[in-house]
Amino acid sequence: MKALAVIPARYPSTRFPGKPLKLIGDKSVLQRVWEQASKAESFTKVIIATDDERITEAAKAFGAEVLMTSDQHETGTDRVAEVARILAEQGEQFDLIANVQGDLPFINPTVVERTAKTLYESDVSYGMGTVATPIVSGEEYNRNATVKIALGEDGNAMYFSRAPIPNYRDGIPEGQKQLSYKHLGLYVFRPETLQKLSELPSAEIERAEKLEQLRALAHGIRIKVAIATVEELTPSIEIDT
Repeated sequence: MKALAVIPARYPSTRFPGKPLKLIGDKSVLQRVWEQASKAESFTKVIIATDDERITEAAKAFGAEVLMTSDQHETGTDRVAEVARILAEQGEQFDLIANVQGDLPFINPTVVERTAKTLYESDVSYGMGTVATPIVSGEEYNRNATVKIALGEDGNAMYFSRAPIPNYRDGIPEGQKQLSYKHLGLYVFRPETLQKLSELPSAEIERAEKLEQLRALAHGIRIKVAIATVEELTPSIEIDT
């Protein structure tokens, strides 16, 4: 398996301007994400994709490979697709392309690796993959900021929502520990699926939930979900605000 990891990084943000370059200890959020992604054995290349010179300069300073991309992209997936096109034009081909979101400074490389391998070993009808972990806290299950996944019997994503799903009509059964699955912002694509997705129009459910992965489901793209334990994702910290 030959895989590419792309970390899309924007400087402007309504909730947290300049987030990629904010420091956690002595390293920026972006550097920590890049270091973790670089530890995943399947990724022969890890690239930071941005449209901002400040991010470019900072990334080069800690040794990362950087590509400047368009400033017109609406989503990180669109930016990753542009990187894939640029590299394809240069003769570089990959079996899989990962979008490692730049707000996961402590992502476990083992989880990144498993997400890629789960898709690679899945039926070709699956165009993309992602990762989830069990939700065992009622507070997290009900939190709007936590994105949940409804899973099918084959480990396929049926739906993503900020609402508590599944909804226990008769109340949560007594003694039940696992309430749902939490989604993490890590995506892996087959190259053709990535390009198709970047060309598709946004979907009504995507706009309603403000979740870009719903565009894939709305247009019939199947998503395979790898499962990571809570321990593997500790600390599971996404830098949002």
